[in-house]
Amino acid sequence: MSSLKLFKFLPYLVLFATLSLIAGISSAHNALKESTPADESTVETPPAEISLVFNGPVRLVKVELLVSGEQISTEFRPSAEPQDQFVIATPDLQAGNYTVNWAAIGEDGHTVSNSFGFMVGTGSVASAP
Repeated sequence: MSSLKLFKFLPYLVLFATLSLIAGISSAHNALKESTPADESTVETPPAEISLVFNGPVRLVKVELLVSGEQISTEFRPSAEPQDQFVIATPDLQAGNYTVNWAAIGEDGHTVSNSFGFMVGTGSVASAP
């Protein structure tokens, strides 16, 4: 291939490399991999604890447990050391729709947050906002 043809494709190669790098960086943030109770699940027995499993070590800085929009006190304390699994003891939960709001700081320094919902009792789960 002549050098003239190569220069023609050079801008496209640079664009492709840049977009690939950006896609790799943006997908590097930590995320919640699994929770117990699971998102949108219904459990008959109130859980004594909530477990959160992340796809990498994070410092968990916020966990809020709400039932029908009202916050419930838990024994959550922000973590000082990064971990990928957390267990938060819950008080005696009653039947109802629960939402868990959480926030964590990944090793890259970025804060990620989300929420999930579950129901204790029978019926359908209201989706977390």
